[in-house]
This record gives sequence, structure tokens and C-alpha cells, in this order.
Amino acid sequence: MISIFIAILLAQQALAPAAAPTSSTRSAARVAGRVVDSLSGGGVAKAAVILRAHDLEHAWSYGDETDGQGHFSMSAIDPGEYTIAVERAGFALESTGAAGAPGPSLKIDAGQFPNDLNLRVAPLGVIAGQVVDSEGEPARGATVDALRYVYVRGKKQLRAVATVRSGDRGDFRIFGLRAGIYYLKATGRQVAPFELLDKATVTYYPGTADSSRAAPIELRAGAQTRGFDIRLQSSGAYTLRFHIPPGITLSPFASHLFNSQGSLPTEGGTSRNEVFFGNVPPGSYEALFMGLRADKSPSYARRHVELTNAEIDSGTLDFVPGATIIGTVRVEGGTIPSLAKLQIRLLSDFRDLPQFNPSTGIKPDASFAFEAAVPVAYDIAIDRATGVYLKTVRMGSQPLAQPRIDAAEKLEPLTVVLGADVGELEGIVKNSKGDLVPRARVDAIADGDHAKRPDFNRSTFSDEKGLFKIADLPPGQYQIFAWENVPDGAPQDPEFRKPFGNQAIAVTIPPSARVHSNITAISATQVDRFLQ
Repeated sequence: MISIFIAILLAQQALAPAAAPTSSTRSAARVAGRVVDSLSGGGVAKAAVILRAHDLEHAWSYGDETDGQGHFSMSAIDPGEYTIAVERAGFALESTGAAGAPGPSLKIDAGQFPNDLNLRVAPLGVIAGQVVDSEGEPARGATVDALRYVYVRGKKQLRAVATVRSGDRGDFRIFGLRAGIYYLKATGRQVAPFELLDKATVTYYPGTADSSRAAPIELRAGAQTRGFDIRLQSSGAYTLRFHIPPGITLSPFASHLFNSQGSLPTEGGTSRNEVFFGNVPPGSYEALFMGLRADKSPSYARRHVELTNAEIDSGTLDFVPGATIIGTVRVEGGTIPSLAKLQIRLLSDFRDLPQFNPSTGIKPDASFAFEAAVPVAYDIAIDRATGVYLKTVRMGSQPLAQPRIDAAEKLEPLTVVLGADVGELEGIVKNSKGDLVPRARVDAIADGDHAKRPDFNRSTFSDEKGLFKIADLPPGQYQIFAWENVPDGAPQDPEFRKPFGNQAIAVTIPPSARVHSNITAISATQVDRFLQ
């Protein structure tokens, strides 16, 4: 039976207008090969093999499903460049290259018949165990998260990659996991002695409320690991209370609690004159609230809270009106087709919620305006667009050191200066032996006068021949890093880059210039050694 994935692909192409036969279609090729299990070496049946055309607008994509021995074959393939993908439940395609790189590429010439493609897929793993309460009884219906450290905007954070609920015996089984280092978090309910209501509690494997003390679990490809039992902590979650002043109406969905990991899901509620967050573990938090005054105008309150080991009543909140932010846009160093296609964005430190990160268009007179913006600090940004970058921001007549404003303060009109004099960097990535490195990650990190402008940073991946090109680089100085493999987003973290600084190369990009520079990739072994 053909897979649903391939069926959808073929259906989409059946609906597309047929192209007239060309010399290339008359010289179509055939591709064949085998999908094998990287551990056992045996063929993998019922795997969907996809050739995705690089030129999606003018070329076709092709697919086939492997037979019982893992063999596949596709005929009448137009010459061109394709990305190879393999879809099979319980497996993931193995390919050389850095995390996040496109899949392996295949260039097909007219009349070519590659019939020996060997595609290796790694079996996915399982982590299983049991959740029990503080008395050792099974915790039914507990939420269990498999967590991994990831880099978000240059900051290392622990994020969930898979979630399940424990069964009637407290048992859980998390499947479909790639090889790597994982952490477990269980959220269950505990009935406190002499209390009528139970409380949620968060516990990290093997039994701690502190995420920094969670024990790592190394999962190898295809491993079926068991015995990871989590004993829920009997205490360590508290309630934060705040009082709402007269004249303010607060929605139950307008209260948010943040910590260093982002928005914190909590239990809570709102009455006429009080709002609370329940079952909050000790830590440092920012509480934000949105309310309406009697005239329906929005207002906002913010309160920093340090929670230790007791419930907190933080008193009455001080609500203030939203901020009005106005400005104009001008372009230097060239021209761009249209300002109307660009968006001005305000990016707060609270990226999880859209209302804290508004955007607006640019009017025909090059002006823009934000009304009733949440009064917090914002980075000013524009959508990434070809041939343009945010050069500087002025407030009144004064240039800002960085494109960042505090909407809680009095603001003068802004002037957002866009640059149209972008440059380009191209080159070749090799390893220490001089061999070409395909699908390496290449990062251009802003340096010198722009060292505090992470929005100038750019990245790309080398192709199958080790060639790379980074377009739309703002003029200035850069440190260029190349990596055989590196956690996605890690090069944006200055602390992560520090041990590898002597392996970067310094490059200056003049306005509207093309610069060529080759670079030696930092080995995957060096990165793994640093991460251990």
C-alpha cells in the first residue's frame, strides 16, 4: 500500500498544470536504491522515499515506497537538483551535516541512471518508567515531558520535545525519540495531609524540584530504555496573589507569569478584586496583567516576584495606560522596491505571547504608529527581506546605541533608518585535512561597532561541494565560524562561541560588496567535547 505521504504528493501534482514536454523531460532519468537500518543493516520496508525538487515552482517532486527488502525505484525523473527525504514511523534519516541543514542533495543529469543510492535510517528510541507519589503509590494521569536543552535567541533553555500521560499504574512510555541527552519532568497531583484539595507538583527525574539538578539520560539510537521512575515531591509549590484596584476589569486570560524559561503554565483564577497563580515552584518571576478601564481603554500592570518557600500576597497592582509609539522610516545606501511590504516589529523579552510583540505596517508617507502598546522594553526590528536591513534607530535627534526602547518611559518620535547597501560573503568550507565539508553550518557573527547587534548575524549551510554563500549582510566587521555539527542556535550564544574564538576568521564586508573567504570547519568532536 502506498503511503499517505506519497499519495498526497502525487495528488498535489495531479492538480498542478502539466508542463509542455521539453528536451529535459524527453531525457528523463531513473533513480533506484535501498533504505537500510543503520543498526542492523537490514532493509526497511514501507519507507516513503521523496525527491523534492529545489525549484518547486517549475519542477516536479517524486516518491516511492520501499518493498519488503527496502528497495525503491523512481522513473521518468526530470534532470535537476533534488533533496532526498525518507519518512518511516520509528526511524529518522541519517545524514552527514550540521543540525538543521537540508537533507542530502542529489543532482540528476539527462540520461543518468543512479541505481545504488544507500539511504541509512536510524531507529528511534524509547524512555519508559513509572511516576509515583511521595508515599510510593502510582500517580495516575501525571504529565511526563521529555526535555532537551535548546538554544532560543542565544540562550540555553530546557524545552519539552515529547509529552505523554502516565497510565493507571503510573507507568509512562515516551517513544519516537532521536539519540541524544534527555531530561524527564513529571507534573502530577499530590493530596496534602489534612487538606481537602490536592496540589499540582513538578518533579524532575529522579526526584527533585530543581531543574538544574535533574539527571541526564543518554539515549542511544533505537534504545528501549526502562526503569526511569520519578517520585513526586510532596511540597514546593505555592500561590501568588495580587489585588486588582477599583475601576479595572481583568480577564482570566490576561494574566501571565514568566521565568527565565518563558511563559509558565500555572493554575489560577480571577475574582472581582483579586487574581492569583497557583502551584508555582520557588523562583524569580515577572507577572504581567492586562485590564480594561471603565472607558474600555487598555491598561497594564507588571510586578517582579521572588518566591522562596511560602505563599506571597503582593498587594495592589498599579495599572498604567498603554504606550503610543510613532515614527517614520527612511532608506540609506540605495533604494528598495516598496516600504509597504515591510513590517515594523516590537520584540519584547516575553516572546511567547503575540500581544507582547506587536507589528505594524508602513504607511505611504513612510510613517508608522503603535497604539496602546504594553509598556515594557522592546527591540525594534523589521521582517527579514532581501536587500535591506535595519541600520539605526533615532529618538528625536539622538541615535540609539542599539535599536531598543523602553515603552514605560516617555518616548519621542522615532526614525527607523533602513540600509540598502547589503553585501555578500561566499567561500568554501574544508576540514583540518583539507577535505570539503558538505552541509556545514556557517555563521557570520557581527563584531566591532556592531558586536551588540545580534540582528546583524546571519547563517547558512554549505552545499554538497562545501560551497557557501551568505547574502544580505549589513556592512561591517564579522567573525566567521564554520561547524561540522553544532546544536541548532548555539552559535548565537557568546558563551558557547568563546572556546572556539581562535578558530573563527575576521572578515570586513564593505557596502554593496562581494567578499570571498574560505574557512576551516570546527570539528564535531571538538563541539561534543565542549558539551560534555
